Amino acid sequence: MRSRLLIAIACFIAAVDTGAQSNTWRQCLSDSSPAAAIGACTSIITLDPRNDGAFVNRGIAYRRAGDIERAIRDYDEVIRLNPRAADAFNNRGNAFRVLDDPERAIRDYDEALRLDPHYAQAYNNRGIIFLEMDEVDRAIADFNKAIAEEPGYANAFRNRGLAWLQQRLFDRATEDFDEASRLSRRQAVH
Repeated sequence: MRSRLLIAIACFIAAVDTGAQSNTWRQCLSDSSPAAAIGACTSIITLDPRNDGAFVNRGIAYRRAGDIERAIRDYDEVIRLNPRAADAFNNRGNAFRVLDDPERAIRDYDEALRLDPHYAQAYNNRGIIFLEMDEVDRAIADFNKAIAEEPGYANAFRNRGLAWLQQRLFDRATEDFDEASRLSRRQAVH
């Protein structure tokens, strides 16, 4: 009887611990509060300093909180732990874009695309940089690739519409804005 009780207690503790870990992960992934996400991700990293997923998510939370330097340090750590982490290069590129460092951002997007040639978000993000640099043809080429990889990617349509506007191709811009709006509405329903 006593051994069954000890087993039951051990199972209960394991279930509670798993539930707590699950809640911590949910908070680490949460978009609601950067401070809560940073705290939860830090807890995970304390328990497992090689958890590159927690570093990526904490980096995203730091970027949302406006602490770009800390975000970059977390992405650097992910890249150190896993040099093939295309998402870390993409996210670090986003941070460099916020710091108005387009050359470093492009290098990171290029590396993300070298690691994953089907990474629609990296094509879109690099296209944004090209658009900001008035390299509209290169931007459109990247938005086209993003759309080819992910045909339901509303932001890529919206960004390509902005590029068409810069080229004064108003009909094409309108088509892309309409498609972006349709896709956004459809995603909001699901």
